[in-house]
Amino acid sequence: MALRKLLCVALFVIASASLAPGGTANEAPSVVLKFYLQQQFGVNELGMEVVYEFTVTAGKSPQSKVLGYVRGTAIVVNNTAAATTFFVQDVIHYDNGNVRGTLSQQGEAIFSSVPWEYAITGGTGVFRNAYEFNVGRFISSTPTPNGNLITTYYEASVFLDR
Repeated sequence: MALRKLLCVALFVIASASLAPGGTANEAPSVVLKFYLQQQFGVNELGMEVVYEFTVTAGKSPQSKVLGYVRGTAIVVNNTAAATTFFVQDVIHYDNGNVRGTLSQQGEAIFSSVPWEYAITGGTGVFRNAYEFNVGRFISSTPTPNGNLITTYYEASVFLDR
């Protein structure tokens, strides 16, 4: 009787695991998006809360091919002398001519030399039901007449639940 219960539990666990969504450690993502985010901030504009729209480009230069834009909010959740941590929630509007749609993402970021990661929590268009993660890293900060242009690089590993 005990052996029978153990086998039933084992079969239930195996069946549940096979039904669970998500890629395995060895499974490649459906799509990997690589892009730069051009973030123009005005003088004294970066405060405790920011609502933004920034341009997504194919290259590091702001003049490179535009792939879309990102709209969202960033809220300072921890501000120390060493670093500022933001909670970020936004939507990436992406169109490279072949792949088109939006990705929703959220997470915490400290914009420093250490990469940060956001959770991809859904999408539209080709990204409908998308999930996984987006890793960003700081590239540069360039003074402009209107403030600073901050450039960051992202690689979004996206699984499409079809």
